[in-house]
Amino acid sequence: MKKITTLSFVFLMSLGLFAQQQNQPLYLLFEFMKVNDEMNSDYMEVENFWTEIHKQRVADGNIIGWDLWAMSPGGSEQGSQYFTVTLFSSLEAMLQGFPDGKFDEYLRKAHPNMSEEELGQWMEKTVVSRDIAHQVYCKEINNTEGDFDMPIGTLLKFDIMKQLDNSYEKVENDIFKPWHQQLVDNGQKEAWGLIKVLLPAGSQALGSHMTYSMYSSYKQMAGDMEGGGGGTMDTMTGLAVKQGLETRDWRMVEAARLIMKVR
Repeated sequence: MKKITTLSFVFLMSLGLFAQQQNQPLYLLFEFMKVNDEMNSDYMEVENFWTEIHKQRVADGNIIGWDLWAMSPGGSEQGSQYFTVTLFSSLEAMLQGFPDGKFDEYLRKAHPNMSEEELGQWMEKTVVSRDIAHQVYCKEINNTEGDFDMPIGTLLKFDIMKQLDNSYEKVENDIFKPWHQQLVDNGQKEAWGLIKVLLPAGSQALGSHMTYSMYSSYKQMAGDMEGGGGGTMDTMTGLAVKQGLETRDWRMVEAARLIMKVR
């Protein structure tokens, strides 16, 4: 994921991506993984192992869901090749992670036929298969309306923003969101949204927010990237957009594909 693993923050997605109810807060823990080429198959096995644990967490109400995304381009010299997103219903739950004493319970329920030795081996394999380069705490802010349920294979393009003015979030809501809603309604993209980084934060962080666009095909994504997916704007809207662009510094664009999902 290029230089993302050198950043002091990274983020992704929002309400529309995870089919949350309107007005229900959604908190997101992003964990960016650096995986060496020779460990790629082991890492996939590890995430399949953990998928069963995440299913137990969802059943217990500890988390809302969990996803695994593959970065593109994802060369070993570009930083992280994958990231996971764990969804929580509250900041407290996200900060805590696993409730006290619950991890062993989830582990044994997820893999009831494994011995203690086998479980230990999987924990060791987890450690050696990847390096968790960064963890980032986020909260959803806004998103377009629609019924896109983010199936496996969903494509994502996200833009890292650094807020320059306190009006930035209002600009995204009042000016840019209606334009993206038009693109969603026209079938030119599947979803758009805005999230805010909670931690890490501060003047040294690369960015403070991220906008994302989701696509159901590479054709749809390419059309948007090449400018063919743009909606129409009247003169006044165009002027407002020009002023709105001055409220943030556009730092970086990245892309990913959804390869695992638990709900």
